[in-house]
Amino acid sequence: QALAPTAPGAAPPLTHVHMEGPAAAAAAELEFEDALEFEDARSDDEEGSGCAQLPTHLPSGMPSSASLLAEMEVVRATFQRGGALPVPLTEAVAKCRDKMSSEAPPFFAFTRVLGEDQRHAVWILFGVCQEFASATTMGELDDVRRRLRRIFNPDLNSSETDLIDVWGALNTALGRYTVIRRPFEDYADGIASRPGKGIAFETVDDMLTFAYRNAGVVGLISLPVLAEEVALDPQVVEASIALGIALELTDMLNCVGHHFRLNGVCKLPRECLVRHNIEFPELESNLLQHSTTLVEDPRWLALMRELLALVGPFIRAAACGGEKLPGGGRVAVRAAVRMCRRMLSRIEARGYNSLGPHEEMFSWRIIGDMAGAVLYSEAEPPEAESGVVWGQGGM
Repeated sequence: QALAPTAPGAAPPLTHVHMEGPAAAAAAELEFEDALEFEDARSDDEEGSGCAQLPTHLPSGMPSSASLLAEMEVVRATFQRGGALPVPLTEAVAKCRDKMSSEAPPFFAFTRVLGEDQRHAVWILFGVCQEFASATTMGELDDVRRRLRRIFNPDLNSSETDLIDVWGALNTALGRYTVIRRPFEDYADGIASRPGKGIAFETVDDMLTFAYRNAGVVGLISLPVLAEEVALDPQVVEASIALGIALELTDMLNCVGHHFRLNGVCKLPRECLVRHNIEFPELESNLLQHSTTLVEDPRWLALMRELLALVGPFIRAAACGGEKLPGGGRVAVRAAVRMCRRMLSRIEARGYNSLGPHEEMFSWRIIGDMAGAVLYSEAEPPEAESGVVWGQGGM
């Protein structure tokens, strides 16, 4: 079974618009002002509402916060027996840094607010994820899995690893942060089950599972790094997954037509299309921009409102849990939450029309999101149980 280097229908590769001199400064200033005007860390209708509850049911493939916290403790006991060690800037780490800077500049910008060891670790984790994402066959993917499992083998002698490659760098990072194996395995599962052309999902659960495996795992992978020495609890663990899911859902709903024209994949659940009486031939014609019958159509508006309603609880969980993180980690979460809310506002402002040309989610506006997150100084939202059953029926 062949795998594409990037997921068919996945968010388009992040590109960096090269701008210099006055043009760059002007663009940054406009985006900064726009982001500050649009969003704060919490939306107005949530003031004083505390942490709203997540849905009480999520797909069974998502792990429970208890199992994830237990795995982190195993990593701590196994790889940090003599205490946490620094993560130096080696040749391998520098390669990961350069790759992240060129392939994901907006997310690389987020690392600027982190401490030195945190930056190095995030670059390493990005490099590991790229090892999985670049697999083009099931055989290659299985080989990457074997390399990952070997690093997490407590009997592995560090001298046996090639310390100039990303796997040796990951081994070093485990001596400082309680990064766990489970989300990498889930990420690999997502790559192995990438949707083909046509309608990607049968149910909303399928859509949420894809969002978790494609992006929720990223928040979970990086959580131990962002948290530093803060004691993790279920709310913070759930928040890390929720943020990734929120970003992925927002991107999918922002770029419905763009993703279809790019990869031939429609990332809308079939059950929702049936419920709103939208047949695929009509949808396909609109996605290809051969027709505009669904623009401002009550069926399309109802469909988009239903799916966008899924995003809010995840954003609120991410915002609340993110406030428990220290310094740079908290700022990074705030900036991501602002970015997500800003895009949701844009989708609503254009009448939920995601059929035609899309608006870039990852752009210069991130400068404003980050600046606004630093300036944001309201009191921490009150703690509350999320009410979600993570991994219900699963692990």
